[in-house]
Amino acid sequence: MAHKDRRAAKTHAECHRTQAAHLEAMEAELLEHMEKEETVLFPMLKAGGTPMVRHPMGVMRDEHTRHGEQLERLMTLSHDATPPFGACNTWRALYAGIAQLSDDLINHIHLENNLLFPQFEPQAAACCP
Repeated sequence: MAHKDRRAAKTHAECHRTQAAHLEAMEAELLEHMEKEETVLFPMLKAGGTPMVRHPMGVMRDEHTRHGEQLERLMTLSHDATPPFGACNTWRALYAGIAQLSDDLINHIHLENNLLFPQFEPQAAACCP
């Protein structure tokens, strides 16, 4: 029985390492994404949009697709943000944070792709055939 418990603990630890590495990779990509939005895309949109806004919006849409794929992987790794049985308060807080990240990221992607970007697509279409 003790051997089985050690094996389960080892598997659990490996899952947590994989999940932590994935979260760190997501954080780096999301921070880079937000930097591009703040320094390139949003200033262009705030200025009323120009035909050249087409490229940054395309980059953001592509990155949104990638973020969605990463989010799907995170939800798989975290069993849809469900903490393991008997998880301590720290782990429960982590999984609650993962659920909140999922909701926030889905909302962010939806707002930009479906509400913000379409407002500037006529200007972007004027740029290039």
